[in-house]
Amino acid sequence: MLRVVFDTNVYGLLIIENDNEKIRDSITKDKDFLVYGAKIIRNELRDTPKNIRVGRFNARSLLLSLYDEITRGRQVEDHGLVSDLAIDFYNEYVKIGGKRSWKEMHNDFMIVAYACSNNLDVLISEDAKTMLSKRALESYKNIAVKANLRVPNFWMYKDLREKYEF
Repeated sequence: MLRVVFDTNVYGLLIIENDNEKIRDSITKDKDFLVYGAKIIRNELRDTPKNIRVGRFNARSLLLSLYDEITRGRQVEDHGLVSDLAIDFYNEYVKIGGKRSWKEMHNDFMIVAYACSNNLDVLISEDAKTMLSKRALESYKNIAVKANLRVPNFWMYKDLREKYEF
């Protein structure tokens, strides 16, 4: 069984897929692929402007509905470690030459920290410029080794598409 977390951008990609209801069903019915949510992800989805539409539907409503259905009440917890771990990721990121600001990296590092501290298997994202940048990936590895934590495997959205053949 894989314990998975989707980065916020994955939900946006899923709602614009042609057959998004079939995809939603495939993911929610797969008992070997459990998607977890995090408060920070739901808050980012809730921040979607109310006036954005996907077809005739409100994007914000679609995103929150998809999130709630896919995660089905499974939420990663903050074991008192998440914020400190995210800060450690950022400090290491800067130390090894990362140039983006804490404001730009905060949510990404928090999501990875949630995944590490909850021992999740996979984190799916399309965020190659921040979350999945070379320096960010190196910072996760360096800090996780020191903290005796496991970094999740990182998948791209195409890997999710391949898994469910959509």
